[in-house]
Amino acid sequence: MKIYIDEAGRWPLAWPLYVWLIIPLKKISTKNFKDSKKLSAKQREECFAEIQTLQADWKIIFSTWSVSHTKIDKYWLTKAINFAIKSWLKKLLVMLSKTETCLPTGRHPNKKDIISLVIDGNNDFWLKKDLKIAVDTIIKWDDKVPYISMASIVAKVSRDYVMKKLHKKHPQYWFDIHKWYWTKMHYEKIKQHWISPIHRKLFLRNLKEI
Repeated sequence: MKIYIDEAGRWPLAWPLYVWLIIPLKKISTKNFKDSKKLSAKQREECFAEIQTLQADWKIIFSTWSVSHTKIDKYWLTKAINFAIKSWLKKLLVMLSKTETCLPTGRHPNKKDIISLVIDGNNDFWLKKDLKIAVDTIIKWDDKVPYISMASIVAKVSRDYVMKKLHKKHPQYWFDIHKWYWTKMHYEKIKQHWISPIHRKLFLRNLKEI
């Protein structure tokens, strides 16, 4: 069993970071799925709806684990993502053990069924060492492997949804425009209003008042 992993929001200045994981259970058509960065917002929403249907039909399993800004501040990105993925895997196996869901082999999945993790990028987040399983990493897999593309689409749509909610809560920072990234506009808003409760202090540690 392979688990495909992607994330969204690694480098922005504010929470959240989302880790998304996809497990294919049955053979499906993946022709519509591309790297989320190459799709329009409307196309991402359409793909997201299709992914939700595949999930409802138990053709795939997809799930998410968010990494809070406080965990990033405390552990830095690599360890925070490591915790997120391991926590998700533990939750997944517990959940599946309590359902009628089975792998194509007819058995309930367990840790031994996890053949490998497939991660976009060049960082395995120490998972190979910690979990003692194969971890395949390669740059730009989200444009080569449809399941990675699916993970990136779900991560992007979910992050944008939360971002819009947080923009309404903190409109003075204009999160809906700069998407939480380090832009001149964002920096000026931080100087004007100072950091919000959801900003990552680790990324802003060079500001004098922190």
